[in-house]
Amino acid sequence: MIGVGKMGLAMAANMRRAGIQLVVYDISRKACEAAERLGCLVASSPRAVAEQTPTVLSVLPNDKILWDSTLSAEGIAAGLKSGGIHVSCSTVAPETSRKLAEKHKDFGHIFVGAPVFARPDGIAAKNGTWCLSGPSAGVEVAKKILQTTCSGIYEFGEDPGAANVVKLCGNFMIASAIESIGESLALAENNGLDREQVMKMFRETIFNCLIYKGYGNRVASRKHFQDVEHPGFALELGLKDIALVLETASKSSPQVPMPLASLLANRLTASKNLGRADQDWSAIGLHISEEAGVDVSEIVKNPRPE
Repeated sequence: MIGVGKMGLAMAANMRRAGIQLVVYDISRKACEAAERLGCLVASSPRAVAEQTPTVLSVLPNDKILWDSTLSAEGIAAGLKSGGIHVSCSTVAPETSRKLAEKHKDFGHIFVGAPVFARPDGIAAKNGTWCLSGPSAGVEVAKKILQTTCSGIYEFGEDPGAANVVKLCGNFMIASAIESIGESLALAENNGLDREQVMKMFRETIFNCLIYKGYGNRVASRKHFQDVEHPGFALELGLKDIALVLETASKSSPQVPMPLASLLANRLTASKNLGRADQDWSAIGLHISEEAGVDVSEIVKNPRPE
């Protein structure tokens, strides 16, 4: 496994409990030490990991890091033997997955796109939902490994970028839900209602589902702080994903107009510029409140963990 941050460690813990031996690499020594405590072996580079296993999982934060970790002199492609499989669990541009699949094919490897819907705590509880696409032989191998850490696996054909399209669609829908929750609760609050009481009714009735329950609670109670002890999804990563949504929309044929995605990109950018890049991306709710004239300065100074 390449990348044992919060998400990778949660995956590794489940896989080790299932009896899967793992060789890992991460640029963070602390992350490697945490993986060692789980019983993982630590290698000196992505290439060194690939030299010791026929299947490599990468859990990396963006396109550039995935690309470099795959194709550099010390990358995954240099270490995998012919017939080896690279399973990418990153949320990246579909075109990045397609190009990496072609590069791997030149080496005699198989590339599988495998992004996941889950936060680290969801992965730890085996509640992840995986989207897989790529050559069927690679997908079958990936399924056997990933089923140790999920509640569902969905396949989307041979196109290695297809799973990334699905992931971007889902993240766009989540961000849109957060925005609508924030605007709705601002409207309720500025009409004298208790925002938490209003959201409680919604999440127990007409919006009784995972996203509205989880993010509804965070936005209503303004609990956006996230760190290792309080895992979330960093606002900066959300901005990256919405940028990928817009990029993918512009490259689609015909192009797809997504005005709400443009609004979300602006909202996330503004929140980042206000110093909230490391908070959970539900922190756009603070910006919505500020625009509605609500004083949230005390919460900004002392962010609340979930």
